[in-house]
Amino acid sequence: MLTGWVSIVIGATVMALWFVRPVDLAVTVPTLFAMQFNTALCFVLSGSAMYLLQSNAPRPSILAASLAGLLAAATLAEHVFDVDLNIDQLFIEPFVTVGTNLAGRMAPNTALCFVLINAAILISGVLGRPSQIRIVLAAAVFMISSSALLGYLLSITTTHDWLPLARMSPHTAFCFVGLSTGLIFAGIGQLGYHPPVVAATLAAASYFLLLSLTYVELLRQEVLFTEELPATEHSNARSTLLAVLLLSGAVYAGLIAYAFRSSERSRKMAIQLDVSRKRLAAIIDTAVDGFITIDDRGTILSVNPACEKIFGYAVGEMIGHNIKMLMPAPYHDQHDQYLANYRTTGEAKVIGVGREAEGQRKDGTTFPVDLSVARIDLDHQVLYSGIVRDISERKQYEREILEANAELEEFAYRTSHDLRSPIASSLGLIWITHDMIRQGASVVELEPILTRIEQSFRKLDNLIQNIIFLTRTKVLDEPESTIAVARAVRETVDRLRPMDGGHLSTVHIDIPDTMVVRKKASRFQIILDNLLSNAIKFHDPAVQVPEIFVQASTVKGRFILSVADNGLGIPPADEPKLFQMFKRFHPQHAQGSGLGLYILRKSVEHLGGTVAYRRQDKGSIFTVTLPEENRR
Repeated sequence: MLTGWVSIVIGATVMALWFVRPVDLAVTVPTLFAMQFNTALCFVLSGSAMYLLQSNAPRPSILAASLAGLLAAATLAEHVFDVDLNIDQLFIEPFVTVGTNLAGRMAPNTALCFVLINAAILISGVLGRPSQIRIVLAAAVFMISSSALLGYLLSITTTHDWLPLARMSPHTAFCFVGLSTGLIFAGIGQLGYHPPVVAATLAAASYFLLLSLTYVELLRQEVLFTEELPATEHSNARSTLLAVLLLSGAVYAGLIAYAFRSSERSRKMAIQLDVSRKRLAAIIDTAVDGFITIDDRGTILSVNPACEKIFGYAVGEMIGHNIKMLMPAPYHDQHDQYLANYRTTGEAKVIGVGREAEGQRKDGTTFPVDLSVARIDLDHQVLYSGIVRDISERKQYEREILEANAELEEFAYRTSHDLRSPIASSLGLIWITHDMIRQGASVVELEPILTRIEQSFRKLDNLIQNIIFLTRTKVLDEPESTIAVARAVRETVDRLRPMDGGHLSTVHIDIPDTMVVRKKASRFQIILDNLLSNAIKFHDPAVQVPEIFVQASTVKGRFILSVADNGLGIPPADEPKLFQMFKRFHPQHAQGSGLGLYILRKSVEHLGGTVAYRRQDKGSIFTVTLPEENRR
C-alpha cells in the first residue's frame, strides 16, 4: 500500500507541474520534467491499482492497471514500429522537452516497465493471490529500475539511456523500484519463498545486469579511457576495469551464496522452532491447569484456555490487565507491593515455592488454588510464569474425609458403648435369674426378669439393624427402577401399623396414583421407613387422634416428598443436632438407636437430594427434595 501511495504522490506532483508550467523551475531543475506527463499519469494509475489490490478491491485494481498498461503498450508500439498514434500530447501540450526526441513521449524502457508491472497487477487481480509469474515480471522491472538508479549514482549512462535520447529519469526509476518491491514481497511467504533469499537473488541479478551494462559503457568509452589511462604491454584500461568488475562480481556472488546457505539454515531453525512452539502450545492449551505469564509489573501477557474455565474471564479480558484481577483480598492489595519488594530485596515468598492460595472468579466468588510461580530471565526482560490449579473439589473431598473420620470415631465409641450396655444388663439379669432359681423361685417370680432380658436383647437387635441399614447406605449399589410413589407409601404404612402407636395414627396420603419416580428402590424405601416410623413412634400421647400427612409433588424438575405430623416435635435447642448420629430426642417416650435421621440424611444425599426440617405449632414437617434425574 505504501509503494502505491508513493507512486500516486510522485505522479500527481509531476502532473501538477506540467499543468502549472513553471518555466523557471524547468530551467533550474530540468530533471523534474524528464518524467513526461503520460509517465506521471501511468504512475498515478499503477499506484492506484497497487493500493486497490492490497485493499482487496480486485475489480477497480484491474481497471486501473488495464488503463495504465494500454497507454504504455501503445507508447511502446510507437517506438518499435516507428509510428505516431497521437497519444504523446493527448492530455497536455508540453512546454519543455527533456530526455526525449519527441515532445511528451514516454521512453521505451519506461513503457516496457509499465507493461510488465501492470501485467503483474492484472494477474494478481484475476487470480486473487500471489503467483510466480507476478514475481518474475516484478523482478524484471526491479532489475531495470534499480540498475538505472545505480547508473545515476555511478554516472553510467547506459543503464538509464538504452536508446539515443531515451532516458529513464531518477524519480521514474525510484517509483518502479517501489512498485516492483511491493509486488515481489507482498505475500511471498504463501509461495514458500524465503524473503531474504529472494532479496539476495534480486541483488545479485541486478548487480550482474549492472556489470553487463558497465561493460557496454566501457566499450563506448574505450578511446577516452585509453587516452586517460594508457595501456601497458600486457593490458589496457578496458581489460583491467573489466577484470576488477568481474572479480568484485565473483566476490559478491560468493557472499550471496553464503547468505543463501545461512538463510536456509535460519529457515530450518525457524521451522524447528515453530514446530517446538506449536508442540508446546498444544500441550499448554490442552492442559487442565491454568498457565499464566506476567511481566515484572504484574501485567498479564498470556493465558491458556484452561484459565477461562477456572476464572470465568475470556482470554481477551485478562491479557493486558494486572494479575490482581484474579485475586481476592488481601492478596489483591498486597501483590504490587510484593513484586516491588522482590525487585528490591530479591526475597521470594511465592516464586520457586508452591503454595496454596485463593483465586477470584469473574462473578466475585473465591476458591482455593494450588499456585506455583517460576522466574524467567530473558536478555532484556524478566517474566514470571504461574501454574494455577483449582483445588475446590480436592478441598471438598478433604472436608468430607475429615467429617467421615469424625463420624467414624463417634460411631465406634457410641456403638461399642450401646452394644455393651444391653449385653452387660442382660448378663447381670441372667446372674440374678440363676441365683433366684437356686433359691427355688417360681416362674411367676422369674417372668419380670426374663422380660427385662428380652427387652435388652430387642434393644440390641434394633441397634444392629440400624447399623446394617447405615452400612447399606454406604456400600449398596443398585440400578434405578420405576417406583409408584402412592403405592410405596401405602405399603410402608401397612407394614408399620404393628408399631406402638401405629393403630392409633391416622395417615392422610395426598399423592396421585399415577405419580412415579425413577430411583434406587432400596434407598427410597429407607427414606419412607424413617420418615413414617418416626412420625408414628413419636406421636403425642396427649393427642387423642395422632395424624400424619404425606404429600408428594414435582416442581421445576424436582421431586418433593413431605411428611407432617402433630406429634412431639423436636426441642428448638436440639434442632442443630437433628441429623447427627446417636441423637435421641425423646428417650423416655420411645427407645431407639439415634441413627434413624442420620441414615435418612445419608440416603437422601446418596440420591443427590436434600432433607429439611420445619417446626410447626404442633408437630414437625420433614421435606425431602430429590432431582428427577439422579446426579450420581
